[in-house]
Amino acid sequence: MIKKLTLFFILTIILFQVGCSTVIIRPWTPPYKSRSVHEIRVLLGKAEGDLQIRGEGIISVYDANDLLIKKGIDIISLDASRLKAPIRFVSQNMSLGYKSIKVRGAIHLIPQNQGPTLVVNVLPLEEYLLAVVPSEVPYSWPMEALKAQAICARTYAVREILNKKNAFYDVEATTNSQVYGGLEKEHPLTTKAVQDTTGVMAVFEENPIQAFFHSNSGGKTETPENIWGGKKVPYLSVVASEFDSAGDNFYWKETISQELINSKFSNLKLGEIQSIQVLSRTASGRVDLIELSGTDGSSRIRGKDFRQTLGAPVRSLRFGIQKEGNGFLIKGMGSGHGVGLSQWGSFGMAKENYNYVEILRHYYPGTDLARITR
Repeated sequence: MIKKLTLFFILTIILFQVGCSTVIIRPWTPPYKSRSVHEIRVLLGKAEGDLQIRGEGIISVYDANDLLIKKGIDIISLDASRLKAPIRFVSQNMSLGYKSIKVRGAIHLIPQNQGPTLVVNVLPLEEYLLAVVPSEVPYSWPMEALKAQAICARTYAVREILNKKNAFYDVEATTNSQVYGGLEKEHPLTTKAVQDTTGVMAVFEENPIQAFFHSNSGGKTETPENIWGGKKVPYLSVVASEFDSAGDNFYWKETISQELINSKFSNLKLGEIQSIQVLSRTASGRVDLIELSGTDGSSRIRGKDFRQTLGAPVRSLRFGIQKEGNGFLIKGMGSGHGVGLSQWGSFGMAKENYNYVEILRHYYPGTDLARITR
């Protein structure tokens, strides 16, 4: 009897230890007849005239039928406006440069019937992530935060690949998608985070989630319908983000001059704006409806439109505003749209020894992890 109890106790400890250290990651297969999600097309820019593609050593140029049409050493120059069909550049040393960015993979030039030629970097998804993660967060952050960011970035990218299968590119290299700084942004620590989570995504009902992320939620995240409209998303609910306080822009304030306020909202024809009042807030405390009153009348606008009009000075919608001197004082919390994972919140959780699974489940409740199988 004692031996049985001892064996049961040992097994219980083993199961507990395994349960604490093992994460169930199920396989995920892309939808039937979808494009391969192992390759991504990144828009680097648009060219209308002369451009240069740089490399180290031999650069080969191929046409749309994959026939070699030109070779050069180190630099190939051309006039993009004269291009009639797509061409592809490949470097002997597997890296190419366009303007200030150096990238892995190939560069495609895709002329348009109207408008400038698209400059598109085509490369393996996992290599793309090597440059995205350190472009989005510092490589010096805790490894669990880097892994969480890697999975967010991969999930976002795969969803874009699946949704844009008929477009000329999947993502942009800017904050319009997620920041992609190219080969020179890569760092061994973020590379490890990507490689340790190879192929892993966050999924909900077998689909890659809308893996939105932002800099700092100011203590509480927001739902997407309050920012962009549309339907509620089950896993993008309002959650507390207590560890944001360690990050940049947890608290901030800006003074906006009377002249700038009048200029920015001149289309409302309110004359000189004398007061700005918050009328309602969302459940997360973000400004929903705001009223501007001037010498010639008043107008109500959405908080998101107010922020978009003023731009960078209004770092998030968690703010209050009051008249002060010859202008308006805005005091706020957080930075960014506030939907999904807070990067500084993830940093704070990792500092408190939460692992990447716990971080992701906190910001995307109800989701699971899955690994791309083909």
